[in-house]
Amino acid sequence: MIEDFVFDYAGYISIFLLFFFMLLTIPVFVSMGLAAFISALLIDDPFLVFKTLVNTTWQGASIFELIALPLFIFTGTIMQRTDAGRDLFDVTKAWAGAIPNSLGVSTIMACGIFAAISGSSVATAATVGLVAIPLLLEEGYGERRSGGFVAGGGTLGIIIPPSIPLILYGVITETSIGQLFIGGVVPGIIMMSLFTIYVLFSRPQVKIAHHVPMRERVKITVSSLGVVLLPGIIIAAIYTGIFTPTEVGALSVIYVIILGLAQRRLNFEKLKGAAIVATATTSMLFMLIVYGQYFAHFLTFEQVPQSIASAIIENASGVYAVTLMILAYIVLGMFLESAAMLLISIPIFFPVATQLGMDPLAFGIFAAIAMEIAQISPPIGVNLFTIHGISKINLWTLARGAFPFLMIQIVMLYVVYFFPQIVTWLPSQMN
Repeated sequence: MIEDFVFDYAGYISIFLLFFFMLLTIPVFVSMGLAAFISALLIDDPFLVFKTLVNTTWQGASIFELIALPLFIFTGTIMQRTDAGRDLFDVTKAWAGAIPNSLGVSTIMACGIFAAISGSSVATAATVGLVAIPLLLEEGYGERRSGGFVAGGGTLGIIIPPSIPLILYGVITETSIGQLFIGGVVPGIIMMSLFTIYVLFSRPQVKIAHHVPMRERVKITVSSLGVVLLPGIIIAAIYTGIFTPTEVGALSVIYVIILGLAQRRLNFEKLKGAAIVATATTSMLFMLIVYGQYFAHFLTFEQVPQSIASAIIENASGVYAVTLMILAYIVLGMFLESAAMLLISIPIFFPVATQLGMDPLAFGIFAAIAMEIAQISPPIGVNLFTIHGISKINLWTLARGAFPFLMIQIVMLYVVYFFPQIVTWLPSQMN
């Protein structure tokens, strides 16, 4: 009787073990590997289980497209050390001018541009936050809004290409990473626009004017042109099909190194420090990917995603099923950071999205926006901890400041579901 139960529900046992191990504060990648390995031992020969573990993890680690990950991470870490955040902030502050809450608006704009360079939410929040938060506090925005603006703006790093989570999604679902990058452009612009509108009209309004003459604006922009142009170069290179995302990642590294040397802001020590941080981050991600792939392989073998998808579709269709997925992502976001959340959720929710008739590109952006929610959802929101670390603003104050951005993201999830064309139109125009 027990043997039959274990055999029939081994996949669900692995999910239970996963969350049990995480409650014990065991690292997520270890929890995923252990949960799948122990569950597999319950129903199969140990030699075959070990063989599957080796083969699956090797295959996961040897996917060519994953080379783009360390390249974009390295690009972001170099930009952090060459004061790119200050350059971007100076440009956006100059052009924001005399509008109400101009410094807040320039913060969101700087986050959007840096997001299109680094592909990392944390890197965006940290780089822009170091420059923006002291100035926001000085002008009277208060801790809640100052930290909230940067935390919310930082999440743009996940959806605006190049996006590290989109690379992971493309690998897991075998969806074109280039098309995912281009598919994120329009939703990313819409998201940034909605963030900007909220900041513009948030109260109490700060009406400190930053009058900068046109000549000075042009001068500031030209002096930072190397940084400002990079996002456009990345998107254009992928859109035209001249370079693959991996090749663009390599060119981005070369570009920022040359730019840093030309500006005399980069030396061997800074480059070495950037390489060490990028290596550590990449290693963590690769461990998550390798054991996430193994966990997903076991779930798929046990037909768990298909069963869950069928159960959801049978009991809730259309918008109700989407709402269930959104609620699940919000809950997961309270306990998991974005990469782990994606690796666990995609094998389960991708079949649901497929049965709902969602385009893989549209669901990729849907999932990326859901990842953004995780970045600013207490108690684990990584962006909140990042900003707390650089500003010492209370975590719950940061969470309250980021809450309006979280609500905008939830609205965007429904927009992507009902209007997938905002994702699929631009990729359909690619050569």
